[in-house]
Amino acid sequence: MSTWKGSEPGAWTFGKTLLTGHGKGTGDFGTSYAVLSGDRMLNGRVSASITLADRHQTGAGLVCRADSAWSFLAFYTAPAEGPPDSTFARIGVFKEGLFVPVAVSAEPVVLSRRANRFSLEFFSGHVRGEIVAGDRTYELSATVPHLPFPGLAGLVKFYRATLQAREFTATMSDIPSPSQVAPPAEYDFDVFLCHSTPDKPVVTELAARLAGAGLTYWLDAERIDFGDAITDAIEQGLSRSRFVLPCFSAGQKQSGWVRAEYQAILNAQFSGDDTRRVVPVLLDDIEASALPVLLRDRKRVSYRNKVEFGEFIQFLRRR
Repeated sequence: MSTWKGSEPGAWTFGKTLLTGHGKGTGDFGTSYAVLSGDRMLNGRVSASITLADRHQTGAGLVCRADSAWSFLAFYTAPAEGPPDSTFARIGVFKEGLFVPVAVSAEPVVLSRRANRFSLEFFSGHVRGEIVAGDRTYELSATVPHLPFPGLAGLVKFYRATLQAREFTATMSDIPSPSQVAPPAEYDFDVFLCHSTPDKPVVTELAARLAGAGLTYWLDAERIDFGDAITDAIEQGLSRSRFVLPCFSAGQKQSGWVRAEYQAILNAQFSGDDTRRVVPVLLDDIEASALPVLLRDRKRVSYRNKVEFGEFIQFLRRR
């Protein structure tokens, strides 16, 4: 039987149909969250009807991919400068208690004095939140590569909010994300190249070497035109490529897009899909400890080691 558990004592009361969040919270944002035990979800949908006692100076919403150590992805409202009767929709991530803001709505959200229906959909690195408040619907979407692990779903509140929540539902997805769609019989590209902007010159050189060996590649600068939908183009490129090559260099911070690209494939592998491989490419003398944790135990290839990279090209040609 599934049961609710709050992040600290006294912050939540759980009834059969009504969940109440009391005016408690921790940290700079007065945060508290509660999760429903049960199956851990990587992809799915969470929703609840939420009523806030103070709609403007506090915040609340939904969480997914949560654990008991203050790591979760959240879609929620929180105040900011703006009309006194409004708040803003937000997407953010807590990683072991460290808060990482991801996206905020451009327009303010006017919550109803009654229940507001919050919904959160999450598939691989793509997240979409929706709030139905009275006769208005507000939406917010973002690419969130930060937590590629299954977790629990639940509620979150900020600024020591007092709230009531009803009709909570959490449904594991049976709709595959783009990276989990059955692969085509033939791929259009041998490799998908993802990189940070400062590494563009060396990655362009790498791509030319692949082409010289008769290999096909997907590279954003050549495949995304002005006016194209970037997310759609990346998803199509990923689904049509046999290998994904995230490129890393020392001293360069990895962009959120790079993480989203290769982690979409890693998420699929966690779910049992091993039809595509992620092979890290080291562009210089970057230390293994500087690689993302999920990639440190994967066999990687050094672009600066011409012999090793030549062997890697032969490996790709044999696939």
